[in-house]
Amino acid sequence: MQVTVKEINKNLESLPKELFEQVNDYIDFLKSKYGKIHSEDWAGNLSDHQIESVKRGLEDIEKEKTLNHDTARKRIQDYISSKK
Repeated sequence: MQVTVKEINKNLESLPKELFEQVNDYIDFLKSKYGKIHSEDWAGNLSDHQIESVKRGLEDIEKEKTLNHDTARKRIQDYISSKK
C-alpha cells in the first residue's frame, strides 16, 4: 500500500503541536538523505533547533556531563516504565 499526501496530512493534523518541529526536522533529514537538498556539507542542512541541540551536546561533553550507553539505556527504560 502506498501512502498518500492526504494520509500524511491527516496524521499531521492529529499530532500534538509540540511535535511539529520534530516532524519537520525529520522531513528535512529525509529530503537530505535522498538527495532533495543539494549541499556539499550536510551540516548546512541542519535546522536552528538541531544546531542548538548539537551545541548543547558539545557543551555537555566539555563539562563531562555525559553517560555511557548502558547507563543511558537503563535511565530511558526506567523512565518509560514509570510512565506506564
